[in-house]
Amino acid sequence: MNKIEKLENAKIQAAKFEAPSGKLEVQKFRLSTLHCVLFGLASLCLLFIAFISFSKSIEVRAVTRDLNNPSDYLAQSADISIITRLKLPLGNRVLILPGWHSVNIQADGFIAVEQQLEVASERHQQFEIELLRLPGKLQISLANPSPAAVYVDGELIGRVGNDTPGAASVVDHSVSIAGTQSNVFDNIAVGKREVIVDAPLYRAASKTIIVRGKGETQSLNFDLQAAWAEYSLNSEPEGATVLVDGVEIGNTPLVAKIEEGTRELEVKARKYKSFKQEIGVIAGQVLLIPKIQLVPADGEISIASKPLGAAVIVNNKYRGVTPLTLAVVANAEQKIQVYKAGFRLSESLESLAPEQQLTQNIILKADIITVKVSVSPSDAVVYVDGQRRGKGNQNLGLNTLPHSISVRKPGYVTQNNDIIPTRQHKQLISINLLTEEQHYWAQVPASYTTNGGHQMKLFKQLGEVSLGSSRRENGRRANEAVYKATLSKPFYVALHETTNKQFRAFKSVHNSGNYKAKSLDAQKAPVANISWQQAARYCNWLSGQEGLDPFYKTTKGYVSGNHQDANGYRLLTEAEWAWLARNTDDGLLVYPWGNSAIISVNKRVGNFADQKAADILAFTLEEYDDGYKGPSPVGRFPANHRGLFDLGGNASEWVNDWYSSKGSSELSASALVDPLGPDIGEFHVVRGGSWAKGHLPQLRLAYREFSAKGKHDIGFRVARYAGPNNKR
Repeated sequence: MNKIEKLENAKIQAAKFEAPSGKLEVQKFRLSTLHCVLFGLASLCLLFIAFISFSKSIEVRAVTRDLNNPSDYLAQSADISIITRLKLPLGNRVLILPGWHSVNIQADGFIAVEQQLEVASERHQQFEIELLRLPGKLQISLANPSPAAVYVDGELIGRVGNDTPGAASVVDHSVSIAGTQSNVFDNIAVGKREVIVDAPLYRAASKTIIVRGKGETQSLNFDLQAAWAEYSLNSEPEGATVLVDGVEIGNTPLVAKIEEGTRELEVKARKYKSFKQEIGVIAGQVLLIPKIQLVPADGEISIASKPLGAAVIVNNKYRGVTPLTLAVVANAEQKIQVYKAGFRLSESLESLAPEQQLTQNIILKADIITVKVSVSPSDAVVYVDGQRRGKGNQNLGLNTLPHSISVRKPGYVTQNNDIIPTRQHKQLISINLLTEEQHYWAQVPASYTTNGGHQMKLFKQLGEVSLGSSRRENGRRANEAVYKATLSKPFYVALHETTNKQFRAFKSVHNSGNYKAKSLDAQKAPVANISWQQAARYCNWLSGQEGLDPFYKTTKGYVSGNHQDANGYRLLTEAEWAWLARNTDDGLLVYPWGNSAIISVNKRVGNFADQKAADILAFTLEEYDDGYKGPSPVGRFPANHRGLFDLGGNASEWVNDWYSSKGSSELSASALVDPLGPDIGEFHVVRGGSWAKGHLPQLRLAYREFSAKGKHDIGFRVARYAGPNNKR
């Protein structure tokens, strides 16, 4: 049996515990003194090693600026103390732990420094701390004169001289040695300084010095140069006050020293005007100024007026408006005039003593003029400046100011007159009121020229017109029914027929063409070969050129009706054409030249088909020569009894009316007032003879023709209504 098997078979049995019979004894460890000393030394060594390991080597140097070259620094010996618990000086350097530490630096002549230094993690560090010098002192010695002001860099620091003490905070002490005044000034900043010494009547002197500071006293000596001239002054009266540049220097007679340069000399005395003069003083001169004659002072007059704003005239010279205070020559008579429009002139004579003050309060009186006003109608109301003054003729008391006189009555146009009553002329105003219609016609011109060059003539005294012809009239046609109409609307009509040139302003490509090799297209010849539609559209175009309301209605460019009250251009109505051509105070004309069928062969009365046109026309007037084979320039023949040209010849004319064989005779009586013709039709009426007509029945003024298209001898002339109902 091996050992393992023996162990497996063995039995483990617990032993019985028995407590010890005695007390347990514990041994104590005790440190000896030697052990403590050794332990302390070891700790110190460890701390020193730690200090050496973590400390930094620093050097602190004191420097100061080089006075001759302020951008450079110089080393400065000083007592430097670093305040900290752990430091180890090593020559010029100190071992010290990182962090903030205080340093104190002191040196003779410098301001003590105490500041914080931050020691960083670098092993070796160096700090330079600038020491500032203590201020210095300046001893300023002045040989001549005393006292004088002392400036350092332009700032006053005190004065040299016992009679004018310097500032207590600056002047250290003042001494006088052998006539030389000397002051010591402390607290002078270190560095390059400019020192200026200036005294009245002397030229300022300056010196530049480098102040070393550190409480050191540096000396500067000055001897100022005289800069004055001696002036002798006297005045009449004596005792006047003399001022130079506003500073009083004494009373006349006076000998005074005046500093060189440009000076203002003033001499003044009570109740006299001041004498002022600019003088140029040159140092070293001695001058005697001639006696100064002072002029007595002005008097003063204050003028107020009621009403304010009146003009003031003194000795015929305008001086301003009230309220006004004026200076006037003393001891002399003054003519004072005060005037305001609408008030009477106030005049007075005044004489004032020197410096005397006078106050005038002037109440102006209204200047009233009688104005006689005559008015018609006699019950019209008169207004003056908007205020009612009664009805009819009257005498008005008005002042000599602008006034507006208005006369009014219902149904009449108010009239206003602006007047300024004067005494030079008799004041009489006559005002005749006009009804609105009378006023309108007073403004309407009897003639004018259109933008298209048409010369227009006004007809307003109208009345009844006869149309058609008697059955006994030779050549009468069936479409010449006799009837009467009334013309009540005044109208303008062109003196001449519309020319080719005028029509081409509307339609530039128009050509009136030729008739059997005879040109119809001359600039001043009547336009031809145009339809009624083209003539009507020309009228609307001309209205647009002048801002007038178009007379004709158009639909897609086609004339489809009219605006009866429009003020725009249109064609003559047939009734208007008949009134202008045929109707006279003595009856009705048969032909353009009169009632006889015979034309005087020695007179040119119009452009008709004459013997010159026999080769191109079937009917001509024998033995009549008007000088033209075709159309003539408009206006070459005498005007008719209405002052119109070519109304019976040259070119026949489109009129406004639709054609009916009976004209407007079938219309109601009310429609026969200013008739515009039938409402609808197929053709339009053509009136008047032409250069292509030589058959006498066609040359009658009652002859009526019609057409739907243009022809070689049909043109037109323009017209327009001019009454109050047709105003734009």
